[in-house]
Amino acid sequence: MTETASSIQWAYVAKTDSGRVRELNEDSYFCDEEMGLWIIADGMGGHSCGEVASAIAVRSIYDSCQKQVPADEAIQKAHEDVLAASKKVQGADGMGTTVVMAQCDEQSISVAWVGDSRAYLWNRRTKKLLQISQDHSLVERLISAGLISAAEAKNHPQRHLITQCLGSKELAQLNVDQANHFWEPDQVLLLCSDGLTEELSDSDMQQIFASDMGLEATSERLMDQALNHGGQDNITFILLESPLNKPEGLMKAVYTAKKWGRKLFRPK
Repeated sequence: MTETASSIQWAYVAKTDSGRVRELNEDSYFCDEEMGLWIIADGMGGHSCGEVASAIAVRSIYDSCQKQVPADEAIQKAHEDVLAASKKVQGADGMGTTVVMAQCDEQSISVAWVGDSRAYLWNRRTKKLLQISQDHSLVERLISAGLISAAEAKNHPQRHLITQCLGSKELAQLNVDQANHFWEPDQVLLLCSDGLTEELSDSDMQQIFASDMGLEATSERLMDQALNHGGQDNITFILLESPLNKPEGLMKAVYTAKKWGRKLFRPK
């Protein structure tokens, strides 16, 4: 584990994989214990440089958070940066990205998102997996309107259609959603791109978490199962232990090879 400037001992795992089908990995992620900042961006566009859009978004949000800019404003600034890069042909016309981010301290979790990248809380005591984000997608709107069920949404022909993303030319201002929670003992925060949730249902993930194998083994099982179920998209996720969990009960290392999940736009 790593002791930060605020004396919080964070234990976490970050993993990414291009999946079984796609050659490019357009996802980016960022982890910083000292800032208490975790970000996942799921780029879109394929050869239109979705990987560039996601990397720009992650770097822009990081820069804004260093300046203590609120999360919704940080994501809006990232949206503008992706649009500006597209115009300058730094990436390509039409590139975009979803994003989910968490800012955490020893007491609370603040999550913000745009698109269908998600945030969940797993509770070891209750054995419940709670989705704390809500997708910005067509099927989510249909579910909210009572027009289709959650089960029907899984196979809906337009289930991949999202209603907003960073880099969308149709949206000058994003509607950034946010959720705040207090940490409890025996919790794990999961941030993920839709490459994980397209392959694994909430029930599938809950069963994996319920095995209580520790962060590293749980992360391996999540990735293996998502790949075995098809791995149709890039898969990226971060698992973060509650700081209220007793240190002796945690793994004695931080299982992430690098802070940035992409070589582009590393901090100086």
